[in-house]
Amino acid sequence: METPTKEKLLLDLDHVFEEMINWYNQQPDDHFNIEMVAGKWTMAGHLYHLIKTTKGISKGMAMPRLALRTAFGKCNRAERTFAQQHQKYLDTLANIAKTTGKPVVPPSDFVPAAGRTFNKTELIKRFAEELSFMKNQIAKWKEKDLSIYVLPHPAMGKLTIREFIYFTIFHTRHHLDNLAINYIDE
Repeated sequence: METPTKEKLLLDLDHVFEEMINWYNQQPDDHFNIEMVAGKWTMAGHLYHLIKTTKGISKGMAMPRLALRTAFGKCNRAERTFAQQHQKYLDTLANIAKTTGKPVVPPSDFVPAAGRTFNKTELIKRFAEELSFMKNQIAKWKEKDLSIYVLPHPAMGKLTIREFIYFTIFHTRHHLDNLAINYIDE
């Protein structure tokens, strides 16, 4: 499979973020901060989590290349395709759930505090702003460097910048699919 270019990745990011924003805009405002699935995040909680993860990745991309190389090294393996990276993500989630007997819980920095409420319009705006910031960071990268420099993922280890862009796409899609299936009031 061919490695997607920066331009293709940017289009894919735009598409999934637009889908997410459209989904949220179609939901009743009074559902945004309600725990619609017992023991699970609110709709707002999912969006907050995606904002925090996208921001963390973008901040990593904004680091000087020398700092990245010094802190994390360079990629020392074949870069994964989108499908391979997605499968690694799914396998990692399944392995964590199997070994702990619990669903995966992201690091606390990426989880909304219990009971916290958000303004829907403001949170959607922040989500769109994080996409814009990420796209600005991606634009600063040379195509080849996306496959050389790495950042650490808390569960999957070091990922190339390109693999982190893949992650952002399928992670956002994962949450959109979850919301579309489980968070509709019937």
